[in-house]
Amino acid sequence: MPATENSSASESAVGVPWRSPALLAILAATLMTPMDVPMISPVLPEVQSVFGVSESRAGLLITLYALPGIVLAPVIGALADRVGRRYVLSGCLVVFGLAGVAVWFTDDFSVALGLRVVQGFAAGSVLSALAMTVVGDRYTGHQHDAVMGVTSAMLSLGTAAYPVIGGYLATRVWNAPFLMYALTLPVAGLVLWTLDERRTESGSSDRGYLREALQTIPARRAFALYGVMFLSFSLLFGGLYTALPFYLTGRFGVTATTVGLVTSAVLLATAVVSTQNWRVTARLSTARHLAVGFLLYAVGFLIVGFADGQTALVGGLLVFGLGSGLVTPTLFGGISSLAPTHVRGGVMSLQTTTIGISQAVGPIAFTLLSGEIGYQRTLLGAGFSAAVVAVLLFVAR
Repeated sequence: MPATENSSASESAVGVPWRSPALLAILAATLMTPMDVPMISPVLPEVQSVFGVSESRAGLLITLYALPGIVLAPVIGALADRVGRRYVLSGCLVVFGLAGVAVWFTDDFSVALGLRVVQGFAAGSVLSALAMTVVGDRYTGHQHDAVMGVTSAMLSLGTAAYPVIGGYLATRVWNAPFLMYALTLPVAGLVLWTLDERRTESGSSDRGYLREALQTIPARRAFALYGVMFLSFSLLFGGLYTALPFYLTGRFGVTATTVGLVTSAVLLATAVVSTQNWRVTARLSTARHLAVGFLLYAVGFLIVGFADGQTALVGGLLVFGLGSGLVTPTLFGGISSLAPTHVRGGVMSLQTTTIGISQAVGPIAFTLLSGEIGYQRTLLGAGFSAAVVAVLLFVAR
């Protein structure tokens, strides 16, 4: 096996090995992930106009896309454990890219929906889970935390940039953003060319894969990490992406463009903190680290809820972004460390299912609650809920 970052010397290594071709492949694959929804969301009004469909039918471009990944992510992760990371990751990138580009060539809405379903079999969140699985394979110690931080930052940067790119292209031609998926094809080649396989033989070959995965991971820690991940992304999708735009428009009268810029600023703050997350990880336990992040969530939501001007509002949202920059890479790093190499793909892929469920539950919960008590009280309630989680994490062992 060729020498790699995961050598004996890497236990004490810190920082990010920027010159590593493998790291560039990981980051490039991760950057493709936010193309799935953030870049397509601005297209929906144009889709509604071009095809003469309702808002709910136009939204199926998002909904139908998300369903296959929620169900199939563990299967794809297990396949990566059996066949090899680079083959499955590069194959998913090819499917993701070709199905996306194919939308450019259709003028039939039903065909476009079908192609989005095909894309969903290699959903963007599956790509990030596989990329982070490779991070867990290749790096250890503080260097693992540092690389996971910049990988998470890449997700945030893409999520901040793609809505602007997609919106700009959609004003030219409704399906122009789908041509961006062609970028995944050279990235697939880069992954296949630069990544080598890191396989560890399973402990006992006569056991089934699922049984072995369940018996080799610390169940209580896994349940706790996935539970915290569900809560974190529910706050993100329900609070930041769903309730906040309605709240900003209704109370402060801001435009959609301003909402987009504010959201991008939050995600940029998340990206900056994510790159330095490993420095905090070296000083705090995982539970305390997550507790600080949720405390920032709480402070951010409370400032937003009580804000009477746009300056305080933006300040509160930036605090929320700082919290996300602490929580998200810590969760990804903790989950990647749960399992040995031979089942890590399957274990990591469960984060796709968890995030997908959060993406479905969070917006519904926030909108239903806001219909009863209003968006301001809902955001304040989210702040108090995050504070409770922070206290529980502080006292957790």
